[in-house]
Amino acid sequence: MTKRTVSVPGPRRRLPLRRCSSRFIGRPESIQEARDWLARTLCVEGVPSETADTALLLLSELASNNVKHAPKQTDAPGDFYVRAHFFHGRVRVEVRDAHGRRPVLRAVTPDAIAESGHGLVLVNALADRWGHYQSILGPGMFFELCWDVPQPVAPVLPLQRKGW
Repeated sequence: MTKRTVSVPGPRRRLPLRRCSSRFIGRPESIQEARDWLARTLCVEGVPSETADTALLLLSELASNNVKHAPKQTDAPGDFYVRAHFFHGRVRVEVRDAHGRRPVLRAVTPDAIAESGHGLVLVNALADRWGHYQSILGPGMFFELCWDVPQPVAPVLPLQRKGW
């Protein structure tokens, strides 16, 4: 019989369970296409329906801002990427301009009866976290939503036997 050393694994870092992205053309109809894509993705990942509904609303707001405020003189104005990162009990959705333009945050006071101008107010009210980010692919906006899920069971460590 030989003696062997077994290393005990340390605590694991939580990595994204999954991430996926898609590109959409910068036109108003693409906002619904982006919502449909995200709805399918959230369903596959098992996100609760209330959280999924909120995510779809917030995606609509960020995508609408991207399409509406894009410069019109480019070849593909308003084209955007949507990326979803799924973690344990949390989803992060990012919206990034396909041309690497930086989002401009403006301080406005929306009129209560106005049809527009409520986008970031809704994002601020409903998201657990939101803001802008910078990546190697360019800047964008994101929001995160959390939901209650049971904690995963801790990894089982083998019993230590005498003589090992």
